Amino acid sequence: MTSKIASINAETLYKGQTISADLVWEHFVNQRPDTLASWTMEHGDEELAKVARMAQVLLTVRSWLDRDLKRAELPPLVMNTVGGVLNVLTDDKASAYLNDQAFQGLRRHQRASTRLVAAVDESKLTSGARREHQNRINVHSFIAASTQGAQRQLRLLKQNGKKAPKLEGG
Repeated sequence: MTSKIASINAETLYKGQTISADLVWEHFVNQRPDTLASWTMEHGDEELAKVARMAQVLLTVRSWLDRDLKRAELPPLVMNTVGGVLNVLTDDKASAYLNDQAFQGLRRHQRASTRLVAAVDESKLTSGARREHQNRINVHSFIAASTQGAQRQLRLLKQNGKKAPKLEGG
């Protein structure tokens, strides 16, 4: 193995930047040489390890950069790993991306809540577990109802030409 010197500095990141998979890999390897050694043994060589583990490495490095930005008390940046690279999104792209992520979270919650009711056979639960299960259903039903109510109110506001309320801190 050759010496790895590439690195990514969170303090120099900028919106619109694209960081190549190779640079992300080198940064990871700098930080975790023992992990590289383990993966090389598992996969046979570094190139095969890179192919097998790149998605994981991209997410890990993104999380490290988020952490480093927070520690340095710098404004957060929105990053994604679309296209096998690390993208630091512009404000326009970040807004659309985070909107999609938020709605994906709502849809995921709705699916999981529905499965909570449909996929669990309450007759096979102990009385204590049944009470806990019912509490979970009640909590998630309340969350789903509030989300649906908020979406309905937003549609009504939009129909009446009014704007949605602003988020706190926004």
